[in-house]
Amino acid sequence: IADDFTFDNLRIVAQACAEYFNSEFKAKRGIIVGYDTRFISDRFAQVVAEVLAANGIKVYLSDRPSPTPTTSFNIRHMGLNGGLIITASHNPGGFSGLKIKTPQGSPADQTVTHKVESFLFRNKPKAVTLAEAIKSGRIEIINPMPKYIETVRKYLDLDLLKNCSLNVLAEAMHGAGNSYHAEVLKGTKVAIDIVNAEPNPTFEGLKPEPLPHNMPKFMSMMKEGKYDIGIATDGDADRVGAAAPGGRFITPGEIMCLIALHFIENRRWRGALVKNIAGPMMMNRIAKYYNLKFFETPVGFKHIAKLMQTDNVLVGGEESGGIGVKNYIPERDGILTGLLLVEMMQQNKKPILALTEDMEKKFGKFRYHRQDIEIPLKTREKVVKGLFDKLQGCGAKRSRSRIFKRKVVSTKSYDGLKFIFDDESWLLIRPSGTEPILRVYSEAHTDKEAKDLIAIVDKLSKSIK
Repeated sequence: IADDFTFDNLRIVAQACAEYFNSEFKAKRGIIVGYDTRFISDRFAQVVAEVLAANGIKVYLSDRPSPTPTTSFNIRHMGLNGGLIITASHNPGGFSGLKIKTPQGSPADQTVTHKVESFLFRNKPKAVTLAEAIKSGRIEIINPMPKYIETVRKYLDLDLLKNCSLNVLAEAMHGAGNSYHAEVLKGTKVAIDIVNAEPNPTFEGLKPEPLPHNMPKFMSMMKEGKYDIGIATDGDADRVGAAAPGGRFITPGEIMCLIALHFIENRRWRGALVKNIAGPMMMNRIAKYYNLKFFETPVGFKHIAKLMQTDNVLVGGEESGGIGVKNYIPERDGILTGLLLVEMMQQNKKPILALTEDMEKKFGKFRYHRQDIEIPLKTREKVVKGLFDKLQGCGAKRSRSRIFKRKVVSTKSYDGLKFIFDDESWLLIRPSGTEPILRVYSEAHTDKEAKDLIAIVDKLSKSIK
């Protein structure tokens, strides 16, 4: 923000988006523009709306900060050509971004973004004032919340939750999902408290990503044992995190597996399971046990969303907490997925830890870890190449086995570099697509084994000059 994310640059990109929408769709059904709680997101959204309106596009501009899934849902509900959202999602408060959504309400894939990029700088951005566009009917200010809340309430089993007396703590991370859990649960006996509901563009100096170290107050409150479950959403509420009484963090991988089992065993639904390359091995085992179709994709929910539009996908999720579900829009929704855990607890009459323990007894125990290694952009390419050369260039599997002190049975390199070992543990190394960091992921049967794998990469990366 104020560096390369400026009003002038945003107008250039908005003009390219307008030209893309006008060239792509013969039926002009309008675009919705949403935004999150970041610094002057509302003003950035207004600028985008003004450029679109000046290009003859009917714009529905949100009257408040709203979650990405809320905007995505309204694209489908209103039958629009797509949507644009001002948000940097889980990234630090100093950043902002522009998300492009398709007519299906899903993230735009590279086919769309490449087309948008082809329109950059073709024409100077057009302009109209907000007041003029509202007066002429080219911009309409809307509240995107009611229909979304109504739909999520219908998706959940509210009859089941009506007499549910669970105590829930919701962490909003100062983001756009601040009041949504409580609105969905109105009329039930679920007791819900919201922490960090007030908007804060700096996110208290933390990343609005639902991981334990970013949620100190939430994790401290969960350790006290007053709540039956804690559920968290990121800055634009499309990602989910969770915690059990006593402060045990429930990983996104565990969440997507629990929701899959809830659908299979309680709702009697069937469909394919999808995870990205950094997803949990437990998903593979569940798919195999129930004889379900299984897919693995590169990182990026757009890949999962594409499958949700072509296959009967039951659950598709990413290790970062973005999870999509059957009979819904092809989009991540941290609000809905968090509340599905509450529904599962009530359905099974079991605490969240008992449900995870039942899952581990049936499908095996895995422990997941991720470490972000900060690497300046100017040296990132050199460090990543050096690290990959060391690990790939060490020749035979036997050499790699000496590095990792375990047998390597296969490798994958379609998104980063992944090693799979003979006990189904694995290690993945990939540079972030949005931040100057190297992400290192691991999964093993114990915490120590998972952490030890990451420590090897950390040590190797520091040895590269």
